[in-house]
Amino acid sequence: MATKNYVAELNEYAQRNRLKLKYEYLGSDGPDHNKVFSQKAIIDGKDYPKGVGKTKKDAKVKAAENALRCLLDGKCQDLTENAAEASTSAETDINFICWLNEYGQRNRLTIKPMETTRPGPNNAIPWCSFMVGEKEYPAVSGKTAREAKEEAAKLVYDIINGNKTTDEDAKDKNVGNGQNEMPTVSRFTSEFEPLEHLGKGAFGSVYKVKDKQLKIEYAVKIGCYKEKSLREVRTLSDLFHRNIVRYYTFWMQDTGYDESCGPTTKFLYIQMELCAKNTLRDWIDEKNKESVQNLKRREESLRIAQEIVCGVEYIHSRNHIHRDLKPANIMFGVEGEVKIGDFGLVTSDDDDEERTVCKGTPSYMAPEQRKYDRKVDMFALGLIFFELLWKLSTGSERAKIWPDVRRQRFPEEFSVTFTKEKQIINSLLSEKPEDRPDASAVKAELEEWTQIFNSHKASHQENQTV
Repeated sequence: MATKNYVAELNEYAQRNRLKLKYEYLGSDGPDHNKVFSQKAIIDGKDYPKGVGKTKKDAKVKAAENALRCLLDGKCQDLTENAAEASTSAETDINFICWLNEYGQRNRLTIKPMETTRPGPNNAIPWCSFMVGEKEYPAVSGKTAREAKEEAAKLVYDIINGNKTTDEDAKDKNVGNGQNEMPTVSRFTSEFEPLEHLGKGAFGSVYKVKDKQLKIEYAVKIGCYKEKSLREVRTLSDLFHRNIVRYYTFWMQDTGYDESCGPTTKFLYIQMELCAKNTLRDWIDEKNKESVQNLKRREESLRIAQEIVCGVEYIHSRNHIHRDLKPANIMFGVEGEVKIGDFGLVTSDDDDEERTVCKGTPSYMAPEQRKYDRKVDMFALGLIFFELLWKLSTGSERAKIWPDVRRQRFPEEFSVTFTKEKQIINSLLSEKPEDRPDASAVKAELEEWTQIFNSHKASHQENQTV
């Protein structure tokens, strides 16, 4: 049957029955190196099932075969289904990611993959969506990040070519973050049960929520979307460390939750690990209410300082600068471990253009105001370490000594009580960035001092019991 000349047979049939036959070229799909062509036969004004092939000639032969089988065997319904299967089979040979990139070049549109993960029953599930120009297409999941990206590209292909609508895909693919076609606010309220408003900042608000299916509590940060707001998402997705607030996924919607943005602004939702409500700022304030400076505070401060520097060392190892280290941005996990958060001002360590303007909280900001590197984080770390150790009873007392501390001038009692800690803090507060140690050196020094401190403490306790 494959050797038959279906085009000649159909021509002969049309002539014999005095029928008007013509072919209509339906176009092609796919990249230039892997196109799929379609044609259909029209007999006396009636359309017959299209033929699909790797060349126009193949498509015409298949169209003639389909029309003949309809005319001679009455199998038009079967042929319609077979034609759809043939089209699908041809599509499986298309590299949809390449097709999408070529589509973007051809139409002068920017193509951006938006790769994320979401928590699953056993582990994180990769998801991907594509921004094509200004339009965001729905997200699709996959077993691997590559599979999710391929499925997302195929979905864009199907929507652009009219093979599927976003509503159909919402049913078929468990779409996660569509655009106008879906009531996107339902993503937040349908997947999560909002439990508590945790706080509000420059970015927006943070909510404590519970995943309705997993019964796990998370924090979701909601704010107005800006191009720069994705910087925090990109950084969080690049970080996985015990002392960094864990990131899970993000999505964008047209509507917020108790939030307001401009009429054309989208909302950015960031799902993160839920930390304890009290921050390091609260911990310091509570310690400052105690009547006397005690040994327990020093011991706890050493542990906290070590964990902060471990987190900073990891951030720097990933080529990032936090730029806004301060007690209010440092939290605690469920086991009391330190968690560095709020990466809204993070930047790359090799992005000179981004680092020409100094940003952060003025009281923790390093002296260098324009060109700077990761050593700005070390300066802030020195101030935090001092604040961990030293009791400042009132805001006016803090305001009085803070400028001196920034210039490496400490209260006399502090210098006597915390000789080793003062030495470390002094190096961190060096005016010249090149004189400050890096995180790895501080980490090693703190570990060594903690061992000595604990040894002295144990000896002291032993002497008291004798």
